[in-house]
Amino acid sequence: MKKEKTKKSALFKIILTAILIALNVILERLLAYSVWNQTISFGFIVVAFAAAFLGTPYAVAVAGFGDIIGSVLLPFGPYFPGFTATNCIYALILAEFIYKNATPVKCILSVVATKLVCSLTLNTLWVSILYRGGVDAFFPVLITRLPQTAIMTVVEIFVLLLVFSSKSKIRQTLQKNITKFL
Repeated sequence: MKKEKTKKSALFKIILTAILIALNVILERLLAYSVWNQTISFGFIVVAFAAAFLGTPYAVAVAGFGDIIGSVLLPFGPYFPGFTATNCIYALILAEFIYKNATPVKCILSVVATKLVCSLTLNTLWVSILYRGGVDAFFPVLITRLPQTAIMTVVEIFVLLLVFSSKSKIRQTLQKNITKFL
């Protein structure tokens, strides 16, 4: 009996992950605003959902496969594996903070950590290498990315607190319905 429930739970997680990957592609590629080195999208919501309810491996899969599939089907520019790695690191950091116990402090810290490590450091490095000819362009590119990062930091904190904080009514409702299948 327990083995059957474990199989159903694993199957549910795989199916949910596949659906989240598809949603990630839609939100990151079709419903995103992208100009040169700046992208504003809401794909982070899907990754945060996987991070909060499924855990690190599933969140990383959603972020990584979502980026690869999106890059192939709806490219913004040339595919660069550094961006995929950054998306996976983003998901890993997020999941480490908010999986199962997303307090308001953890939500805020997760966004600040991901923005500093992923957006401002890694993505700025990748953009400067790809489009400006190397590490020398890192600081000029960083300055152009600061407004977008500031805006998205506020948006992500707000959304994570609203939806994924352990005290959120939305999270409690989702948790109650999802745990039926896990």
